[in-house]
Amino acid sequence: MATAHYQVLKVAADAPVEVIRAAYRALAARHHPDRCGDDPSAAARMQRVNEAYRVLSDPALRARYDAVLRRERRRRATDVPSTPPLPARRPRIEVDVDGEIEVPPALRRRAAEAYRAHASLGSWRA
Repeated sequence: MATAHYQVLKVAADAPVEVIRAAYRALAARHHPDRCGDDPSAAARMQRVNEAYRVLSDPALRARYDAVLRRERRRRATDVPSTPPLPARRPRIEVDVDGEIEVPPALRRRAAEAYRAHASLGSWRA
C-alpha cells in the first residue's frame, strides 16, 4: 500500500466513524481544489482524502482493508533480510621454488572423497 488511509485522514486505526467523518470534512475543506485554485497538487490530495474516506466509512470495506494491513504487517514481521553467506576459506595451495605444488592434506582428502563418489556413479556412457 502506497499510503495508509489512516495516515491520510490522520486518525487512529480504531477511530469510530464519527471521528473519521470529522477528519474527512476538515481535510476536504482544507484541500479542496476550489479553495486551492493555484495549487496543481490539490486535486491529487483531495482524491487521496476521498478514497481514504470511502474505504474507512464503509464497515465492510474497512474490515477488508484492516485485514490486508494485518496480513502485510505479519508478512513484514516474518521477512528476515537475507545476509549473504560468508565466503568459504579456500585452502592455500603453494608452489615451491622448484615448481612443485604443495597441496594441504584437507584438500587432498576432499579431492579423494569426491573422486571416490564420482567413480561409484559408474560410467555415463551406455
